[in-house]
Amino acid sequence: MIPHVYRSLIGLAALAVMIATAEQREPPHGDPASLFAARPVVFATAGPRVGIKAPVSLTTEAPLTAPEVQGQLTVIPRLPLIIQPMSPHHFLIMPRGTWPGNTTIRFVWHADRAETTLTTDDSRRLTVDLSTQMLIAWEGGRVVRTIPIATGVAPRWTTPSGTFWIYRRVRDDHMVGGQGSERWDVAHVPYAQYFDGPVAFHGAWWNHHFGRPASHGCIQLPTARGPQGPTGDPPDAEWLWQFADIGTPVTIYGTTPHVAAAGPLRYPTDPANPHCAKREKTLSAARKVRSTSSSVCAADTNTDS
Repeated sequence: MIPHVYRSLIGLAALAVMIATAEQREPPHGDPASLFAARPVVFATAGPRVGIKAPVSLTTEAPLTAPEVQGQLTVIPRLPLIIQPMSPHHFLIMPRGTWPGNTTIRFVWHADRAETTLTTDDSRRLTVDLSTQMLIAWEGGRVVRTIPIATGVAPRWTTPSGTFWIYRRVRDDHMVGGQGSERWDVAHVPYAQYFDGPVAFHGAWWNHHFGRPASHGCIQLPTARGPQGPTGDPPDAEWLWQFADIGTPVTIYGTTPHVAAAGPLRYPTDPANPHCAKREKTLSAARKVRSTSSSVCAADTNTDS
């Protein structure tokens, strides 16, 4: 599993590249702000509505330092800022705490009066209690929904605790990860919302027993539909997709309970995929020696699941 510090760096780097894209679209190649290099500065935001931790991207024609950016920038309303350099020409502008909820925030670059705005949502937040395997959705300081979840199986696949924010959203994802007999490869993972490197909230149509650990580190939620049709589970992953935004804060705490299972819940195999059939034959032999293996089938994006 990727160490927490590196996952955080991966998340920031990915966000810096993808922030100007639509929430369900795949990221472009390279920094979109580079297309406008002839202009002195280019602002980019994640969309018309964002969470209260969403950064603003700033790309400059001239190389600058973070203090120089701070000196040229005014944010209205005035708030303590973090200026995160991604390169001498590219910075992320973030609040030290959070942006105020339900507010349009204005960013002005003094040198040429370039500016942008972002509008925040109703102070929406997500908290995850590993001990109870519950997700709690908050809006304006009140609980609006609690959802039973399945987090990573301890100790090898424990979901990281800490404070994060959602930096990427993919409506229909394709997840690949792990190594050897512990490798997974699954298509049509619905409503994936990444908050810590490859770790995401997502629907899990192959899981029907929530409220206990079952994953390789991601936070699995019930979803009403899978590739084969209705699952019989509530549409919790769908609801969370509509509720959250790029920049929605995520706080994870507690201790993952022990489960009797030897490892994460095994994913379904796609019998129509010959690549999967071949891998499944190989893994079946490996399982005779190691009963803790798991697999799936389909392809793309190195990700916990």
